[in-house]
Amino acid sequence: MSNPNSTSNSARRMPSIVRALRSVDGIRLTSMFTAYPGHAEEMVAGITVRDYDVIISLGGDGTINEIVNGLMDSNPFSALPATELPAIATIPTGSANVLAGALGIPRDPVDAAWYIASLLRSRTRSAISVGHAAERCFLVNAGIGIDAEVISTMEQLRHNGTRAKAVRYLPAIFTAWNELRKSPPQITATIDGKEFGRDLAMAVVSNSNPWTFLGDLPIVTNPTVSLRRGLGFYGFTSLKGVTGLVAAANLAGFFTRLRSPFHIEARERRVDNAQHIQLTATAPLRLQLDGEYINQRDSLNIRVKQGAINFVARADDYTEDQFTKKVATRPVDERLLVVVTKKAMDRTRRLFSTSQKTEANPA
Repeated sequence: MSNPNSTSNSARRMPSIVRALRSVDGIRLTSMFTAYPGHAEEMVAGITVRDYDVIISLGGDGTINEIVNGLMDSNPFSALPATELPAIATIPTGSANVLAGALGIPRDPVDAAWYIASLLRSRTRSAISVGHAAERCFLVNAGIGIDAEVISTMEQLRHNGTRAKAVRYLPAIFTAWNELRKSPPQITATIDGKEFGRDLAMAVVSNSNPWTFLGDLPIVTNPTVSLRRGLGFYGFTSLKGVTGLVAAANLAGFFTRLRSPFHIEARERRVDNAQHIQLTATAPLRLQLDGEYINQRDSLNIRVKQGAINFVARADDYTEDQFTKKVATRPVDERLLVVVTKKAMDRTRRLFSTSQKTEANPA
């Protein structure tokens, strides 16, 4: 299933992607193209493993979100068990491709196609958690505050014909941050039945780790959150002053040595592996799910179902310890070095897979 309008999808790459997938012995492909928002959800509604073993998504996080909502009828708690639903494979062609990164899948579509092909050959599957909020499933995160403001701004830019590249998020982030500093929301968080924070200036509930607006640069709110467990909650009591700017920069790895001098931890509110999160605000705030603007709400009830759906991915690609050591606690230069190294490894793996296929099937 392909979203032809996703950011990095192109006719030039499609032959290489198809070649990689067709290298899997016995595979039979049926291609479908989305034509409008919500189309992927409509196309997969009611599909089970009796129809297809795997649904391959060529798109971004929004396309995957639609596929999951279509398969589960927007409710993981009443959906069929993961064993009765097709597994999902993601070949990322969106602007951020957060879920692919969290699953250890290359963000380059051609590299990802060869990687997915190798997992299809070995029938590798990994069951992951699915969040539920605002009558919708989500896989990456749910947020009210700065992230939802940025997403809303970017959707307006896309509506006006601007492609959602990472560099274009920067002005939106700066504008949203300034507005929230001037007039911060007052959010109250109740987690697993206990009040955890009051008058918070921002609140992000994450199912994946990491997430990002900025291409491959990881933003880390909850270093030990796993796609295979409960939800992570991150809140901040105040965005004002230099401390607020340092705290925001810390999430992307900037100014990490200033955490102690500016007492950043005193303003942070963080919980990992939560099962039920309730957010309320004194006024309606914008809400985003998986990078898609939903609407405005003054309350939000969020739950998670573990092991809800299978993805074509390795369960151990991004273990908590490995990620925390390599990325989450590191400054921005070390994070980028990890990203570049992984890209080089992905490219080498793709070239190796291609040469192996050529040797096995000489012209």
